[in-house]
Amino acid sequence: MWVVYVIGFILAAGVYVAYLSITIPGAAAVACVVYAVGMPGAYLTGLGKVLATRPPELPAPQRWPKPPANGDPALLQYFYGPALADADHAVRIAYGNCRKFWEFGTEHVRDSFHADSATWFTAPLGVGGAVGMALGTAAGALITAVFALIHLVVVAVSAALVRVFGTALRAADTSMLWVKNVRMVCPNCYERVPYPAYDCPNDACNHRHRDVRPGPQGIIGRRCLCGTRMSTLLLFGSSRMAAFCPHPGCEHSLEYRPGEAPEIVLPFFGATGAGKTRLLFSMVTQLQAWTDKGQLTAEFGDSSTARELDIASSVMRTGSSTTGTSVELPRANVIRLIAKKGTRILQLYDAAGERFYNTDRTQELRYLNKARTFILVIDPLSVESFWQQLPAATQAELGSVRSAAPSPDLAYQQTHQQIEAMGVQLRKVRLAVVFSRADLIGVPDGDVAEWARDELGLGNLIRSTTQNFKETRYFRTAAIMAADGLMHKSIAELMVWLMAREGVDLPVELPGVTS
Repeated sequence: MWVVYVIGFILAAGVYVAYLSITIPGAAAVACVVYAVGMPGAYLTGLGKVLATRPPELPAPQRWPKPPANGDPALLQYFYGPALADADHAVRIAYGNCRKFWEFGTEHVRDSFHADSATWFTAPLGVGGAVGMALGTAAGALITAVFALIHLVVVAVSAALVRVFGTALRAADTSMLWVKNVRMVCPNCYERVPYPAYDCPNDACNHRHRDVRPGPQGIIGRRCLCGTRMSTLLLFGSSRMAAFCPHPGCEHSLEYRPGEAPEIVLPFFGATGAGKTRLLFSMVTQLQAWTDKGQLTAEFGDSSTARELDIASSVMRTGSSTTGTSVELPRANVIRLIAKKGTRILQLYDAAGERFYNTDRTQELRYLNKARTFILVIDPLSVESFWQQLPAATQAELGSVRSAAPSPDLAYQQTHQQIEAMGVQLRKVRLAVVFSRADLIGVPDGDVAEWARDELGLGNLIRSTTQNFKETRYFRTAAIMAADGLMHKSIAELMVWLMAREGVDLPVELPGVTS
């Protein structure tokens, strides 16, 4: 009988050994495959949750980048920090998933050795599973590391390309401004504007962005913290947003859409009562007349200019007197001029004559060093020697309009010195010397400089202006309106000379006026 037991035991042992030879390698193979695939799968699943689905139960990232100090109220561009934070977040999520996966496997291995009556059956599965888990985890970790490395390389390359692209776009925008000769100046604080600040286009948002150009907060576009998309370049339409001066302490509105066209700074200077404001009104009226005839388009660039100059044509038409200019620092009158060869932004500065008698007050006119053409206005009646030559009847008639300011030499010399002190190279800028009131004193035709030298006794002034400036032209102007609604031809003559060097062809040709 014992032979039967021995044979049965041998058969049973053989069957069990066969079971072990199949079960352990099989369990190990299955566990190895499951963990070799499952661990990178857990990483990819975590990456998908972080980059795509973002389920509600997804924990917040631990290393989300902070916006730059004193930066704009805009979201960071993805490849300027958030991409790397997402990679870190995905690794953490994948690690958590893999740990749960590993704990699930080890729990089942442990349970296989504690089965109540079938340990002999389950234990081999646990042994194979443990071996397979070890091998699969090693392989899976290697595959996961390769996936993570590929992800990081993609992020790094993309970040580098995005930054290069952003730098190229920024350079292209700067180059475009340079090619178009656009140099922006704030009409309120007189400072150069490298790039305007812009308000968020969302009317319900009050965020202001000081530098929207490509950078950490957006390349082609950016998103305000309120979620509204904004343009980053003039190339992409940023000029359509509400612009403001970016300089602290100013921040005034730049309604005229800076950056779209070259800006021409034209300062008027001269003694009190010389006729600067009336000359400015005459030029504006002439532009409006050309606009009415469809020969060009001139429009007020902002609401402040509209308030100041809306009365210009009526003043010229009725012959009314202009009010005295405030001694406060002037704000530029901005006019958008659209002619055949493009658009120009005119900034016309009319400072009170009192500011040109005092060094400190003249120094405050910092727009002077932004100009390439200056307009000196002189009232011939203010020259004492010329006034004394007029008949008594003429003096009585013109006494009320005569400027009582000191000699025009003083205003010129003071301004001339301050322009040089501001770093302006006079040999690179032009000067228009304008003698006003030609309609009142009956000045004969002929060379204006010679007349001013002989009749007005301004030889020193004429010599100084001729020698110091790159180009000086002398004009006699009459701020009166002709019957056809245009201003006196002397105004057009002056404007043609002023605009010719700026690439603007006005709709008039005058003899002796060349570009």
